[in-house]
Amino acid sequence: MTLCILTVSQKSHALTAHTINIIVGSKPKVVDITAAAKKHGFILNGVFYSSSTHNLSDTNINEFDGFTKLSDFIIKNYTANDLDNSSNYDDAEGDSISHSQPFAVGQTIYQWFDNNGIRIADSDKLNIIGCGSGYAMPLTLTITTSVKTYSEYGNPNESEAVAITKLYKIASKSKLCYAKPYSTESKSGYQWVGINSADGYNWNDPNFSQPNPNNGGGYSVDYVPNWGYKANPAASSGKIFPTTGFSGAKFQLVMTGAQTDYEFSIPVNPGGNVSVDDQGYITLNDKPTGAVTINAKLIRDNNIVHQYTFDVTRMWVVPHNGKYTYDQAVQICNGQDNMLTMADLSNSPRSYDYYNLTSADHISNSYTRKIGDSVFGEWGWATKNSYPDSNWREDPIDTATFSGRYWTKEINKTDSQWGFVVHCHDGYVVSYSFRLIGSMYNSSYANVVCKK
Repeated sequence: MTLCILTVSQKSHALTAHTINIIVGSKPKVVDITAAAKKHGFILNGVFYSSSTHNLSDTNINEFDGFTKLSDFIIKNYTANDLDNSSNYDDAEGDSISHSQPFAVGQTIYQWFDNNGIRIADSDKLNIIGCGSGYAMPLTLTITTSVKTYSEYGNPNESEAVAITKLYKIASKSKLCYAKPYSTESKSGYQWVGINSADGYNWNDPNFSQPNPNNGGGYSVDYVPNWGYKANPAASSGKIFPTTGFSGAKFQLVMTGAQTDYEFSIPVNPGGNVSVDDQGYITLNDKPTGAVTINAKLIRDNNIVHQYTFDVTRMWVVPHNGKYTYDQAVQICNGQDNMLTMADLSNSPRSYDYYNLTSADHISNSYTRKIGDSVFGEWGWATKNSYPDSNWREDPIDTATFSGRYWTKEINKTDSQWGFVVHCHDGYVVSYSFRLIGSMYNSSYANVVCKK
């Protein structure tokens, strides 16, 4: 039996059980969705962020530290307590909201998308959002949950499910992070080397990341594996990579987010011998005549421009590959003074130790990845395979007969028939005979590298 009511009540004077038993009419509704969605948010470093707490914009881009991981954003579960019994409920017949169950709230679901609309996989949630992440910025964080409301006496008393959804724009703070030598990418398995107790070589072994005072190897605090040198180095006495150069040398300025978020240009290019592409790869085509400045302008905000200035005029080298004697090397370089020293090419401890080169505690040796010390120490594995536009030797098929030996200018002070060579792939420094004393390593022949 249905009881008809002639007088229409306002919502503030909803009918009670004393006047009716059941109200037949339309379904109740969840309303003011926009305000309800503002309560979606996340916890980061112990702070709750949301539009409703006024520390997260729902119209502008919200910037956070680039070392923040996606997993650091702890999405808050939406609950019935986030809804208001008055402002988020409506019933056309004036029925009051259910006292026992005002709202039913479903699971809170969230997803991340980059600025190209590509969904970021769950497997990437441990990635940082900043330096080298590759994510086109800003990211979009979408948080949604399904909500129903219930009236106290209505028939039906259950509303349609409504999606409460909020979108936030999240970006890393814009930053120029690293200068990455191309060998870090092209020879990623051979970034640094350590000398083990058996006098053998361990490549990319974290146990040998610290330079050894006898053998060298490892890397300085300014080198970050897989990323290259810090754009703002701390241990190079103010020097910025690179300080040495050669034709075909190449490195990339690694930015926060995606490289395509930036526009690269060269406002200062003395000599016009340096080029940059749209991914931030810088190529040294020939020796500049002064310091070079690269600009990286953030496309979404042209007021943000990062500048990177480097100077390679101190040491520019010209490699000549082929089998040459020491005397031929002197001729090719137009004199011994235009040849490189051991220390110019490698910062191995042996480069500074002419009189102890056969010491048993450091027979094997290598460069340390470091800014400002040496050509190979800066650029790493230097062959035509790692720097395709260069004139360094190609990687050999048989590393036991590695052909990447380069003459240095020094002559042994106790035996004038011996000089020195440095290996271009690992910075190994070794004394070397001017005479043919064997066939395996083609003694008396090496490649040539000159100053320019």
